[in-house]
Amino acid sequence: MAGVSNLPFRLIARQAGAALVFTETVSAKGLVMGGAKTRRLLRTSPREAPCAFQLFGSDPEILGEACRRLEGEGAVWIDLNVGCPVKKFIRNGAGSALLRDLPRAGAIVAAMRRSFGGTLSVKMRAGWDEQSLNAPEFARIAASEGAELLSVHGRTRQQQYRGRADRGLIRRVVEAVPDTPVLANGDVVRPDDALSLLVETGAAGVMIGRGAMGNPWIFRQILDLRQGRAPRSPSAEERFETVERHIALMEDCFEDDRAFAHNLKKYVAAYSKGLPGSAAFRP
Repeated sequence: MAGVSNLPFRLIARQAGAALVFTETVSAKGLVMGGAKTRRLLRTSPREAPCAFQLFGSDPEILGEACRRLEGEGAVWIDLNVGCPVKKFIRNGAGSALLRDLPRAGAIVAAMRRSFGGTLSVKMRAGWDEQSLNAPEFARIAASEGAELLSVHGRTRQQQYRGRADRGLIRRVVEAVPDTPVLANGDVVRPDDALSLLVETGAAGVMIGRGAMGNPWIFRQILDLRQGRAPRSPSAEERFETVERHIALMEDCFEDDRAFAHNLKKYVAAYSKGLPGSAAFRP
C-alpha cells in the first residue's frame, strides 16, 4: 500500500505473524531512471523476508527492465499492481487503469515474466466499474502469461473503498484459474472475517491491507483461529511495547524529520483508534 507498507510497518507485520509482506507501490519508470525517492522505497531488511517488490507502470518494456534490475539486486519476488485506484496512477494508465486495457496488461505480465526468474504475482481489483467486472478474464490472461499467484480486491476502481468487497466475484476468479493460487482481499478487519472470506471464496489465502494498520495482531489471531485456538488479544503492555518498537523502527528508517513526523502521527493515530481520547492523535 502506497504510504503505508513501508519497512517499519512490514517488520512489525512479519513479527506479528504475516507470512508475506509487500513493499509500497514502486514506480517502474522511477526505478529505471534511478530516482532517489524510488530507491528509498526499495529499502528492505533480511528480517522481513520474504518480501515482494510491488511495481506499477504502463509500459511493458520499462516494467521488464525494472524486473531485470531488481533481480540483479537480489529480488526473489515481484508483484504487479493492477489494483491501485488513485488518480495519479490512473492518469498514467497504471494500477487499476490497466483493467480497461487487458491486452496491454497481459503484455506487461509477459514482459515481466521474460525478464525475471523469481516468483511473479499480480494484484488486481474486481474490474473498472460494475459494467466491466473483468477480473476473472484478466486472471486467466495473467496466469497464461506466467503469473504464479494472484490477489484480488473485491471492489471496482469506481468504488474506491466504498461499499463491500464482492466475495462472489473473488470466487469467480478462483474458479477461472484452478491451477493458480488466489489470495482474497477486502474488508478483513477481524480474524473471523478472514476465515469467512476463505470459506466463501475458496481462495488459497487472505491478503490484509488497511485492516492491519494499527492492528498487526490480526495476523496471529487469524492463525489462532485456523488452528482451533481462541484469538489472543494484545494486552495493554504489548500494545505499548509494539508502538514503542514501531517508533524506534521509524526513527531508524526515516532520515527526514518531516517524513518521520508524518508517519509517527499516522501510525499513532491508527494504534489509538477506539481508545478514549484517540481523536487527539488523528491527522
